[in-house]
Amino acid sequence: MTKRIGILTVGGDAPGQNICLKSLVYSSMERAYDVIGIRKGWEGLINYNPDDPDTHSLNTMPLTKVRVRDIDRMPGSFLHSSRIEPDKMPDDPTNHIKRAIAKLGLDALVVLGDHAGLCYAAHLAQAGAPVIGIPKTVHNNIPGSDYALGFSTALGRGVRLINEIRAMAGSREEIAVIEILGHTTGLTTMLISFLAGADHTLVPEVPFDPEKLARLLMNDKQNNPANYAMLVMSEAASIDPENISKYLPELSRLANSRAVAEAVQKSGEGLTTDLLLFEIAQELGSRASGSGAVVTEMLENITRQRMLFQPLSYLLRTGEPDGQDLLGAMNFSTLAIQLIADGKIGRLTAYRQRENYLEIPLDVVLGEPTNVRVSDFYDAENYAVKPGIFWAARV
Repeated sequence: MTKRIGILTVGGDAPGQNICLKSLVYSSMERAYDVIGIRKGWEGLINYNPDDPDTHSLNTMPLTKVRVRDIDRMPGSFLHSSRIEPDKMPDDPTNHIKRAIAKLGLDALVVLGDHAGLCYAAHLAQAGAPVIGIPKTVHNNIPGSDYALGFSTALGRGVRLINEIRAMAGSREEIAVIEILGHTTGLTTMLISFLAGADHTLVPEVPFDPEKLARLLMNDKQNNPANYAMLVMSEAASIDPENISKYLPELSRLANSRAVAEAVQKSGEGLTTDLLLFEIAQELGSRASGSGAVVTEMLENITRQRMLFQPLSYLLRTGEPDGQDLLGAMNFSTLAIQLIADGKIGRLTAYRQRENYLEIPLDVVLGEPTNVRVSDFYDAENYAVKPGIFWAARV
């Protein structure tokens, strides 16, 4: 009996996901399976009305070898993606999504997702839907797997971009502040910073003192024959709550709106420092990405020196996949199709140290996303990565 599988991508883009999509289609065609692509992640299934044929072609597409032949040459997601999290919607769409899956006649739904996307996939599987998950995120924080598709390329791309910025920082004799994506975990920030040889690193797991950080950076700059220094920080880096009170006037000055200024004054009433920085960053205009613009402004005011600020943001999600992510895309897709052939659902394709590629229960992802083990890998006193031997996929 011919099987039919659906494929969708959810969450942030990651290098290699189109190669994984192409490999899923090719492996399916070899088994004579029909493949349906779901457009824009969960949004496609939410907008798919089983009773309204006009919604079907808008939210799904048949996938063939001819259609996906050249998608491995482009970044992003061929199927497009979205950050809609169904479990956070006012009305739970799970039953509607299950009806859509049934109407499409899917024997399995393969979800290429980040932590949030895979958590809902696990919820959907627990509700009885035939789901298989593939870990895909530059943050590499999926519980149960030591490696997620896109992480390896993000590391290499981040190092190359930082080295380009280093050359400019050296020629201008300035301190460079480079911001990396990451709202909850500093793993990617930490490893990129370490591999690029940055002087200091800020991660979400460890709040910082701006004056102390400024002193460290100025000392690094003065001790560098080229007279520059490099700071790599997560976009979610935050000020130490014990010291934030003395920076309130400065934060208020940086805020361009009365609403944010009032939020600053009320920060002692429960507004976390990372959210405070993020809100102010949004008010700083085009120079802002996460908290990096605010941190740069503060460091400039403390040191009385101009600094070079550059958010890498989405640049880490683009670019040609490296060898690890090429191999990961192929292996994850091969394993997923084998699971479908064996009639296994509710599983996650994974990679673990000393165990190679394997499949595990999908509900493993419902655990907390992995953060940096600060005591082992981060010098909180000096805001720096500890030298050591790192496993390339997961610390």
